[in-house]
Amino acid sequence: MASGGSPSLTPDYGNPEPEDTWASTSTLVNPDPPLRLVFDRDSVISATLYSRTGPMYKITTNSTISRTELKDLTTGEQRVVAIVKRRELLPDVVVFDHRSQKSVRMSKWLKRKKGGPGTHPSAELQTESGSFTWKTDNVYPFALYSNSDDRSQMAEEPGCPIAYSKVLEDPPTIALIIRRCDDSVQIEIITSFLVLEHRRRMKEKFRQGHTVLYALGSQYIVLG
Repeated sequence: MASGGSPSLTPDYGNPEPEDTWASTSTLVNPDPPLRLVFDRDSVISATLYSRTGPMYKITTNSTISRTELKDLTTGEQRVVAIVKRRELLPDVVVFDHRSQKSVRMSKWLKRKKGGPGTHPSAELQTESGSFTWKTDNVYPFALYSNSDDRSQMAEEPGCPIAYSKVLEDPPTIALIIRRCDDSVQIEIITSFLVLEHRRRMKEKFRQGHTVLYALGSQYIVLG
């Protein structure tokens, strides 16, 4: 599996930014501070994700980019909690440890939704705790919102996302901010973001004239 060296420095979080903190109100199921995960490099196929307390997850991918694993670093055994399998002749699938390691077809777990006139496309995430929708706009590269019928599962302030990504400049990398939730939902949020962000980057490479042979047989779910 492709892997990179350890970062020379732990990501510098600096002072908390207002946009990274959601107010605690009676509408929130869990008013705990959100989880901020900083990637140690600008990659969604090979990186370590740091929280404020230290390394939390590790992403590894094989040389053909056909298999990406998400590992939990908090238990000391680097347990694989999610696997993304990209296949050329068969549908892509995801495998979760909390779903008894059964393969779930990507197109059923993460459904593309076409946007109407003047709106951006979106993708619906189907978890065992309810459904959520990933959107992209001029504010967030990717932002996740609960669907109206599932607000009891993970309540949110009006217009406030459950999770969102942001681009960091120093060093150049990305961060994913997530409201505190069950571990299983958190893992599926992270995994779905990795899938969408990877495919967005592949689409951009295609636009720039690059050829990515392994992806020719994959079903793309690209926002934007």
